[in-house]
Amino acid sequence: MIWSSILLVIVVLTALLAVSTPNIVYAVLFLLCTNVSLGILYYMMGAPLVSVFQLAVFAGAIVVFFLITVILTRGGEAE
Repeated sequence: MIWSSILLVIVVLTALLAVSTPNIVYAVLFLLCTNVSLGILYYMMGAPLVSVFQLAVFAGAIVVFFLITVILTRGGEAE
């Protein structure tokens, strides 16, 4: 019970930081932390298939896609 409450606080805190930070790279990293925490929380609630889906699709594929997009769009900035 206490671990799920701690994970829930981490999920809410990192989600708020993901939408409020001005740095896009930090926002993507906070989004990754949110998705990993949700995956762990789903596993603790007894839904291992949803947990694997959360970690593989959202924490893996979508966050990597966001990071590649950030890298490609920021590559042409003038110094």
